[in-house]
Amino acid sequence: MADKRWFLIAGLLALCLYPVFGQSFFIDRTGDEPRFIQRLAWEDAQYFLRYRVIVEQQAQDGSYREALRETVEENFIYVSLYPGWHRFRVEVYDLLDEMAFSTDWQNFYIAHALQPKLTDFAPRVFYLDDGDLRWEITLRGENLLPQSEFFLMRGNARIIPLSHTSEGDAAHLVFCARSLAAGEFEIMVINPGGLEAHAGTLAANFRRAFDLNISVGFAPIVPLYGFFWNDFTFQGSTVAAPFPAGFYPLGAAARISFIPFRRAWGNLGLDLSGSVAFLEHERTQRTAIAYLLNTHLSLMYQRYFLQRNFAYNIVVGAGITTLMNFHYTYAVGVQTGNRTPHYASALAGFSVMGFFLRPFYISAGADFIHIFSPEGSAPGFIRPSVAAGVRL
Repeated sequence: MADKRWFLIAGLLALCLYPVFGQSFFIDRTGDEPRFIQRLAWEDAQYFLRYRVIVEQQAQDGSYREALRETVEENFIYVSLYPGWHRFRVEVYDLLDEMAFSTDWQNFYIAHALQPKLTDFAPRVFYLDDGDLRWEITLRGENLLPQSEFFLMRGNARIIPLSHTSEGDAAHLVFCARSLAAGEFEIMVINPGGLEAHAGTLAANFRRAFDLNISVGFAPIVPLYGFFWNDFTFQGSTVAAPFPAGFYPLGAAARISFIPFRRAWGNLGLDLSGSVAFLEHERTQRTAIAYLLNTHLSLMYQRYFLQRNFAYNIVVGAGITTLMNFHYTYAVGVQTGNRTPHYASALAGFSVMGFFLRPFYISAGADFIHIFSPEGSAPGFIRPSVAAGVRL
């Protein structure tokens, strides 16, 4: 029996026991001050009955004094120790409840966990429509360490600063402007060890109740389909289109966008657009002349990007298209009477704005316009545009 026991022990002597400290902990807050409960673990040894763990703490003179002695059957214990250097060893007892061997002393260090405190911060409001690329917050308090973690909290979301500096009683945080949307945020600091503090409320708002964008610019016409631009058959005869497909460069457009709803996912508003284009096409015997007028009221979706220096707009709406003073002038000097038909029309458009000198911007985009006409096949065309504007 003795030979078998020593054979088992000899085999287990080859086990290496590794201390793993600080991998798991929780904080007991039931007392006057928070108390860290940490898990001290070692590699499990099979076919052994129990372990005796001895923990010693280093004194100021360099000597060690016993701080804990505990017997367990698992390969870990929970401890709550004072900051400083410690060492521990594990005595392993075999199935006969005799000590088989003891590990060497293993050293570890417990850092002092400091409770952070936030007493004040500034500014307390940021304005999303100022166009700033960086937002800076200065915190005042206690135990704000270089290793501290800082966040802005909104619900379960954590917003991390681009950078921060800490000086014990003060900290300076820098956030990307596009990381915040309208709303209220709580400031949070977590020190090494898990102790935390909160302060609030930081608000991100708009100075203005709404945005009003006004622009004017160049807007030519590019025909696509329909009886304005393509030849059509009328009462068995082919009728030449007054303005064949091509490019009509003489055009201008104006736009007013009213945007009262601004959210993290984008802005919503109304867009009123108007344009005029001069249409002229010369044939061998006659020249067709008219002014193409468009007025549309649209729903608008707007989204900023690239640090709020750019925005894209999507509009969908309806309105009126007018072919004003439409007439033919013949080579012999005869002119037909002017006609000014009005048509219902629909619009869908996309544009991009760039704010290079706020509040001024330039925009480029295109609108597709479909005309509902009882006169032959309904026409449609593209209205590209380049404009300059101001955000009021």
